[in-house]
Amino acid sequence: MRLAPTHQVIAVVALACGAASSAAPLRIAVASNFQAAFETVRTSLDASANPTYGSTGLLYAQIMQGRSFDAFLSADRERPLKLVAQGRAFGPQVYARGSLVLLVNEGSPGPHWLTTDKRVALANPQTAPYGRAARQALDALGASPRLINALNVAQAFHFAASGAANGAFVALAQVTAQGIAEKRYWLLPDRLHAPIEQVAVVMHGEREAETQAWLDRLLGRDAQSLIRSAGYRVPGDVANARGTQD
Repeated sequence: MRLAPTHQVIAVVALACGAASSAAPLRIAVASNFQAAFETVRTSLDASANPTYGSTGLLYAQIMQGRSFDAFLSADRERPLKLVAQGRAFGPQVYARGSLVLLVNEGSPGPHWLTTDKRVALANPQTAPYGRAARQALDALGASPRLINALNVAQAFHFAASGAANGAFVALAQVTAQGIAEKRYWLLPDRLHAPIEQVAVVMHGEREAETQAWLDRLLGRDAQSLIRSAGYRVPGDVANARGTQD
């Protein structure tokens, strides 16, 4: 029996490893507020993706500590731009704009509901953009309920759902995903907090082209329509709204 030359064997093994690598799911760091929307959208995209969910600040910290991702879907603009400035990522693009709501278990939601005896959960303002927006809104309203800090908006929602809190500041997308009646939440006016612009970046690495193609599909008309249905505004909506105001 003739054996194949060693260099041919090595070439075949290298090709097989390369094919396996390209077939592996893309590693996507996803802000926790976008979890339900991501699970809906990912099935409409061609490439498979393996998401890791968490607060924007926590995911950013993991990236800075060396954890590898192919893309980062943040809930803010600040941290993706930092990664770009550091040479770790490129191509920042807004993929969604979030809306903040106050979800309550009892009573009529609104600024009058935020009394000092209410226990209200919010994501950690230091690491989660929705928590920071909630803190800004409370300051603007001059409201002082009893605050319960959560790791992220997913945990804030859980605190309200379990009864550990009387209510919670969460993303509109979360209440939309759960089919919660509108009478149970208050959509906060944009003027009460800074815009929640959710920015995505491609991380530098071996799969940049594949990841950029995946992100382009996320920003395509079909995926953006699904994101809008999930409770977000998309870049086109924001541009149109600005045009109407002008």
